Amino acid sequence: MLNGFGYHQCHQMLHYTHCTPDMTQQQTSPETALTRNRPFYRHLDLRGDEGLPKGTSRLYLRGREEFLNSRGDIHGGIVAALVDAAMGAAMRSAYTAGEGATTVSLTVNYLEPAREELIAEGRVVRAGRSLASVEVSVSDKSGRAVAHAIGTLRVIKPRA
Repeated sequence: MLNGFGYHQCHQMLHYTHCTPDMTQQQTSPETALTRNRPFYRHLDLRGDEGLPKGTSRLYLRGREEFLNSRGDIHGGIVAALVDAAMGAAMRSAYTAGEGATTVSLTVNYLEPAREELIAEGRVVRAGRSLASVEVSVSDKSGRAVAHAIGTLRVIKPRA
Protein backbone atom coordinates (compact mmCIF):
# COMPACT_ATOMS: atom_id res chain seq x y z
CA MET A 1 0.00 0.00 0.00
CA LEU A 2 1.20 3.51 -0.82
CA ASN A 3 -0.73 6.33 0.88
CA GLY A 4 -3.71 3.99 1.23
CA PHE A 5 -3.82 3.00 -2.44
CA GLY A 6 -3.14 -0.43 -3.88
CA TYR A 7 0.18 -1.38 -5.40
CA HIS A 8 -1.25 -1.89 -8.89
CA GLN A 9 -2.47 1.70 -9.19
CA CYS A 10 0.87 3.23 -8.27
CA HIS A 11 2.92 0.51 -10.01
CA GLN A 12 1.57 1.83 -13.30
CA MET A 13 3.59 5.00 -12.65
CA LEU A 14 6.68 3.01 -13.58
CA HIS A 15 5.24 2.81 -17.08
CA TYR A 16 5.06 6.61 -17.53
CA THR A 17 1.58 7.11 -16.17
CA HIS A 18 0.49 8.99 -13.12
CA CYS A 19 -2.55 8.83 -10.95
CA THR A 20 -5.14 11.60 -10.95
CA PRO A 21 -5.90 13.24 -7.59
CA ASP A 22 -8.67 10.73 -6.82
CA MET A 23 -6.41 7.87 -8.01
CA THR A 24 -9.27 6.27 -9.97
CA GLN A 25 -8.09 7.18 -13.48
CA GLN A 26 -4.64 7.20 -14.96
CA GLN A 27 -3.32 9.58 -17.57
CA THR A 28 -0.24 9.15 -19.70
CA SER A 29 1.92 12.26 -19.78
CA PRO A 30 2.99 13.36 -23.25
CA GLU A 31 6.68 13.09 -23.97
CA THR A 32 8.47 16.41 -24.30
CA ALA A 33 12.01 17.44 -25.23
CA LEU A 34 12.74 17.54 -21.50
CA THR A 35 11.45 14.04 -20.77
CA ARG A 36 12.63 12.28 -23.95
CA ASN A 37 15.16 9.59 -22.96
CA ARG A 38 14.65 10.49 -19.29
CA PRO A 39 12.14 8.06 -17.74
CA PHE A 40 12.64 9.48 -14.25
CA TYR A 41 11.59 12.93 -15.44
CA ARG A 42 8.46 11.38 -16.97
CA HIS A 43 7.80 9.62 -13.67
CA LEU A 44 7.95 12.96 -11.87
CA ASP A 45 5.82 14.48 -14.66
CA LEU A 46 8.25 17.39 -15.00
CA ARG A 47 7.43 20.21 -17.39
CA GLY A 48 9.85 22.82 -18.67
CA ASP A 49 9.82 26.13 -20.48
CA GLU A 50 11.54 26.24 -23.84
CA GLY A 51 13.21 29.19 -25.56
CA LEU A 52 15.00 30.44 -22.45
CA PRO A 53 18.47 32.02 -22.63
CA LYS A 54 21.39 29.59 -22.87
CA GLY A 55 22.54 28.35 -19.49
CA THR A 56 19.14 28.69 -17.83
CA SER A 57 16.17 26.44 -17.15
CA ARG A 58 12.71 26.62 -15.65
CA LEU A 59 10.99 23.39 -14.61
CA TYR A 60 7.61 22.74 -13.03
CA LEU A 61 6.59 19.93 -10.69
CA ARG A 62 3.01 19.37 -9.60
CA GLY A 63 2.55 18.00 -6.11
CA ARG A 64 1.02 14.52 -6.02
CA GLU A 65 -0.07 12.43 -3.09
CA GLU A 66 2.74 9.90 -3.57
CA PHE A 67 5.28 12.75 -3.22
CA LEU A 68 4.15 13.68 0.29
CA ASN A 69 5.93 12.99 3.54
CA SER A 70 4.20 12.16 6.82
CA ARG A 71 3.44 15.86 7.46
CA GLY A 72 1.71 16.31 4.11
CA ASP A 73 4.55 18.35 2.58
CA ILE A 74 6.34 17.44 -0.64
CA HIS A 75 9.22 15.19 0.42
CA GLY A 76 12.68 16.78 0.39
CA GLY A 77 13.97 14.03 -1.88
CA ILE A 78 11.43 15.03 -4.53
CA VAL A 79 12.56 18.68 -4.20
CA ALA A 80 16.18 17.53 -4.58
CA ALA A 81 15.25 15.53 -7.70
CA LEU A 82 13.60 18.64 -9.17
CA VAL A 83 16.75 20.67 -8.36
CA ASP A 84 18.98 18.06 -10.00
CA ALA A 85 16.81 18.04 -13.14
CA ALA A 86 16.87 21.86 -13.34
CA MET A 87 20.66 21.87 -12.98
CA GLY A 88 21.04 19.36 -15.79
CA ALA A 89 18.63 21.22 -18.07
CA ALA A 90 20.43 24.52 -17.52
CA MET A 91 23.80 22.93 -18.19
CA ARG A 92 22.68 21.07 -21.31
CA SER A 93 21.38 24.36 -22.74
CA ALA A 94 24.81 25.96 -22.29
CA TYR A 95 26.81 23.25 -24.06
CA THR A 96 27.01 21.75 -27.53
CA ALA A 97 24.16 19.48 -28.60
CA GLY A 98 24.98 15.90 -27.70
CA GLU A 99 27.02 16.77 -24.63
CA GLY A 100 25.54 15.48 -21.42
CA ALA A 101 25.94 16.15 -17.73
CA THR A 102 26.19 14.18 -14.54
CA THR A 103 26.00 15.58 -11.03
CA VAL A 104 29.25 15.55 -9.05
CA SER A 105 27.98 17.42 -5.98
CA LEU A 106 24.69 18.90 -4.86
CA THR A 107 23.85 21.00 -1.81
CA VAL A 108 20.21 21.85 -1.17
CA ASN A 109 19.15 24.33 1.50
CA TYR A 110 15.48 23.82 2.36
CA LEU A 111 13.89 27.14 3.29
CA GLU A 112 10.18 26.35 3.70
CA PRO A 113 7.98 23.26 3.43
CA ALA A 114 6.85 22.62 -0.14
CA ARG A 115 3.09 22.20 -0.42
CA GLU A 116 1.96 22.99 -3.97
CA GLU A 117 3.22 23.19 -7.55
CA LEU A 118 6.93 23.98 -7.55
CA ILE A 119 8.97 26.05 -9.98
CA ALA A 120 12.73 25.49 -10.23
CA GLU A 121 14.86 28.07 -12.00
CA GLY A 122 18.40 27.00 -12.84
CA ARG A 123 21.36 29.07 -13.94
CA VAL A 124 24.87 28.06 -14.98
CA VAL A 125 27.24 30.17 -12.91
CA ARG A 126 30.40 28.98 -14.66
CA ALA A 127 30.78 26.60 -17.57
CA GLY A 128 34.23 25.07 -17.93
CA ARG A 129 35.55 22.41 -20.31
CA SER A 130 34.89 19.55 -17.91
CA LEU A 131 32.91 20.99 -14.97
CA ALA A 132 30.11 23.49 -14.51
CA SER A 133 28.78 25.27 -11.43
CA VAL A 134 25.01 25.67 -11.37
CA GLU A 135 22.55 27.23 -8.93
CA VAL A 136 18.83 26.59 -8.63
CA SER A 137 16.10 28.46 -6.79
CA VAL A 138 12.84 26.66 -6.05
CA SER A 139 9.63 28.50 -5.25
CA ASP A 140 5.98 27.58 -5.07
CA LYS A 141 3.40 29.00 -7.45
CA SER A 142 2.70 31.88 -5.04
CA GLY A 143 6.37 32.93 -5.24
CA ARG A 144 7.38 31.72 -1.77
CA ALA A 145 11.03 30.54 -1.71
CA VAL A 146 11.15 26.83 -0.87
CA ALA A 147 14.79 25.84 -1.53
CA HIS A 148 18.09 27.10 -2.89
CA ALA A 149 20.78 24.82 -4.24
CA ILE A 150 24.24 24.85 -5.73
CA GLY A 151 25.88 22.03 -7.59
CA THR A 152 28.76 20.92 -9.71
CA LEU A 153 28.18 18.91 -12.86
CA ARG A 154 30.66 17.08 -15.06
CA VAL A 155 30.41 17.51 -18.81
CA ILE A 156 30.01 14.23 -20.69
CA LYS A 157 31.33 14.46 -24.23
CA PRO A 158 29.57 12.50 -26.98
CA ARG A 159 31.18 9.22 -27.96
CA ALA A 160 33.16 9.39 -31.15
